[in-house]
Amino acid sequence: MLRVNSDQCSDLSHELEELFKALGNINRLLLVYRLASGEMQRVCVTDMADMMGLTQPAASQHLKILKTARILNAKKQGNHIYYTFNETALTNHKENIDFLFGCLLLKCSKSKKGR
Repeated sequence: MLRVNSDQCSDLSHELEELFKALGNINRLLLVYRLASGEMQRVCVTDMADMMGLTQPAASQHLKILKTARILNAKKQGNHIYYTFNETALTNHKENIDFLFGCLLLKCSKSKKGR
């Protein structure tokens, strides 16, 4: 039987809330897809603004949200800041999502057996 620690759930819930909010915007989600597709290895504010048809301040805000959610890392090179995936944090996000969905699927399978 799966036991869930309430402190662990609270921490997990806060992390997942931040992650899902960051990915809950179409522009940020499309950017993540483009980076994941290999279409580009890194992105800067200017690239994102041009690609998405956004102003540079709007693109900057989107990238900041993805960085705050630890989806992206930022590295300054010359006059630009380039963003790439934060592999360590993404692994942690995946583990948290797997845990959440594992709990849900366990509950679903128990519900089917109880019918």
